[in-house]
Amino acid sequence: MLFQMCYGPEIEQIYNVIAQRPGITLMDLKTKFQYREEGDISSLIESVLVFLSELNMIDSEEGQYRASEREWSTIELLKRFQQLAKEEQKDSLNYVFCTIYEQLFVKPNKLFITNMHYPLNRDYERTLIGHEKINAWKRMMECFGLGRRVYSGFYALPHLPLLKNLVEYLGPWEGPLHQYCEEKINPILPCVTSEGHIFNGVLYGLFYLGEKKQIKIDHKQDLPYKSYGQKHEWNWIAV
Repeated sequence: MLFQMCYGPEIEQIYNVIAQRPGITLMDLKTKFQYREEGDISSLIESVLVFLSELNMIDSEEGQYRASEREWSTIELLKRFQQLAKEEQKDSLNYVFCTIYEQLFVKPNKLFITNMHYPLNRDYERTLIGHEKINAWKRMMECFGLGRRVYSGFYALPHLPLLKNLVEYLGPWEGPLHQYCEEKINPILPCVTSEGHIFNGVLYGLFYLGEKKQIKIDHKQDLPYKSYGQKHEWNWIAV
């Protein structure tokens, strides 16, 4: 189950250690990360191992763990979320975990939700998601760059480093802004609303990258695609 009581940063750290040391065991991981004698972090490490195993980012044989890639990639993680959402039953907790961002924020084009508990349990009627699971989800999503925890809520504005890495990962491209978001970004980071528009959180990030001259956002006449911006002035992107 992906709803593990993780904090976030330890997931990448543990994954990278597994990638560097194929065949490492739980005891080896505990020895490496247990900085103080008091306390026991075994349960935290086990939660991370379950999380990574559910996404097929690691596998184990006779208690020895191996990573699927040489180093951590948040983009690969997001792709695994998308793939798992297609494979899981819609009443499974893994499906809920993988689709919360899209269903609660992207589809209604909503950047901020104060209290996620009510809309989450309203939209996913077949599952009951408690506050601890929601808080764990928020911690991990913030760590992965999908937004920020703000008071008791979540602000779903993707972090600029994540968007920049995603643009670099997708490679050179020039064409309609809507098409780029729908065909290139959306399969990795959901960004198409229920009305067929592009999620504001992604647009704001792309506009900022355009202002910083890291990509080019422009306007072209007579395009058969939607335009975006305060005055609907932007409809073209060059990477």
